[in-house]
Amino acid sequence: MRSVVFCSSQRFQKELAEFISKLKKSAEERDVRLVIFEPEFDADEYDVKRLYLLPEKQRLEDSAYKAGVAGKVYDHLFRKVKVADVCFIFNKDGYVGSNTNGELFAAAMAGKLIYALENQTMAGNYPDDLYEEPSSRKFIHDIVSTPEELLMRLL
Repeated sequence: MRSVVFCSSQRFQKELAEFISKLKKSAEERDVRLVIFEPEFDADEYDVKRLYLLPEKQRLEDSAYKAGVAGKVYDHLFRKVKVADVCFIFNKDGYVGSNTNGELFAAAMAGKLIYALENQTMAGNYPDDLYEEPSSRKFIHDIVSTPEELLMRLL
């Protein structure tokens, strides 16, 4: 049984949930057991619209967000990234936020196999002020664009 940890910007939580749901369905159809570690975004629809679409710098102006984000990232790194066999970077539109980039580097330092949704690793303010982050791309072993393809890689 293989395990995979998903790392993604909070702004893509809906799309990530759909990807993971399809992965689980594909695994179930093939009678494959996976351990899936998901990010704990803990945001309701209001928070997503109000806060998580903002650049990280602006999110950090919100005291509740600022108080909780470091603990969530730490938990994700040391409880999930550290123990998973594979790290999947859900970089929709190539975007890798600052926290996801940290998780990617931690996975690389831990010797994890790292897959990403898209070839580019774009940093900056999503979606209009992005730039290519070449050092992050060096740690990604391969691009896996569908849940079904990821399942085949995990077998």
